[in-house]
Amino acid sequence: MLKKVKIENRGFNMHLSIKQTQDLNLVMTVQLRQAIELLQYSTQELEQYIREQELVNPLIELSEPTFQERAHFSQGVSRHTNILEHVTKYEKNIRDDLFEEIKLAFHEDQDIKLLKHIIYHLDDNGYYEQPITPTFKDDEIEKGIHLLQAIGPLGIGARNLKECLLLQTMYRESSPAYAETVIFSYLDDLANKEWKKIANELNISLCKLQEIYQFIQTLQPKLSSLFHQEAVHHNTPDIIVDYVDGTITFSLNDYYLPKINIHADYAPYITANSSEKSYFKKYLSDYQWLVNSVEQRRNTIIKIMRALIEKQKAFFLQGFDAIEPLTLREIAEQIEVHESTVSRVTTNKYVQTAYGTFELRDLFTSKLQTTNGNSVSQVKVKSLLVDYIKTENKKKPFSDQKIAEHFNTILGIEISRRTIAKYREEMNIPSSTRRKVIQF
Repeated sequence: MLKKVKIENRGFNMHLSIKQTQDLNLVMTVQLRQAIELLQYSTQELEQYIREQELVNPLIELSEPTFQERAHFSQGVSRHTNILEHVTKYEKNIRDDLFEEIKLAFHEDQDIKLLKHIIYHLDDNGYYEQPITPTFKDDEIEKGIHLLQAIGPLGIGARNLKECLLLQTMYRESSPAYAETVIFSYLDDLANKEWKKIANELNISLCKLQEIYQFIQTLQPKLSSLFHQEAVHHNTPDIIVDYVDGTITFSLNDYYLPKINIHADYAPYITANSSEKSYFKKYLSDYQWLVNSVEQRRNTIIKIMRALIEKQKAFFLQGFDAIEPLTLREIAEQIEVHESTVSRVTTNKYVQTAYGTFELRDLFTSKLQTTNGNSVSQVKVKSLLVDYIKTENKKKPFSDQKIAEHFNTILGIEISRRTIAKYREEMNIPSSTRRKVIQF
């Protein structure tokens, strides 16, 4: 209850009066904020958080899980305990391999030092990133990049896309004539399909230019797949969905979470007759909050997964082509929680299915209306878009407007040209101009 003094000005007379007003303020406590954050944690992040709490709270004692005992399925949910199935072994990445190759292929200390510097500063695409304070001169870096081609995948260490393509062309024995020139001077024109301009300026035939174009398409613009290989292997699912005896079941992949207990040495101090009870009061409250929050997080995930399996049954049985339009609000209303709760729980979590491992958020997709009053998912529309583009004449590709007309008139899906362009860009499909092949 807050008391405010209100001064009222009435003409020339000043009257002082005291009035009581009630203000209702929602104060977010530290524990409430932490509980919200816990919903967003992946299982691996939750494990780390629990272990951090053991360090700051003397009452918390963690016991490691035992894998001999398996949990039984109960209404389609269990605690997954098949550790051998999901433990990821360490694999050396490409940088480790390159460091090993240096020792075998080079003997000059300066060359080894230069190459180690370049490898250390490779980004996730395999490109060399110049440090803020240069250690080597530009001509030395260029020499090192060329030396690197002898031991690594061609193009590694390049400083940009053009150099990456040029390195691959220079060190390939099968590179066609004029390929280096086209990459060095006409890369933008090639991307914009300026066939006649390039052919005329180089005085070569369109047939020869097509050979160069097809060769360049075989080159790797980035080496990101080599650098992301380890990350893909370590993408541990939080939920595992199975199809057993005609029933869709799921399990939480949290077998490795430690159990949270009261430390045996401090248990006597929190009894009713203990003089130290007041000292441990906050620690006991934090312990109880942690146990309750972890359990609440788990129960919320279970409720959401049950609702998702009910709503997206076709997806779990047939894959993404059968996914249904679904919003966070629909799930929130079904399990009677706030939409923000569903949003937080589905953030940063992965679900393993028979058709691959996906972000939980991928199971929610917006919908487009059809002419018969039904709706179709955004994912389905994208799949149809890819299929339709595959049927086009590459000498005269479909424009975005032509595709939109096909969806509206033939498929009965209400969609605009701008939405087609948006979906196409999201799937990295070039525009019709860039999909066009050389015409003879």
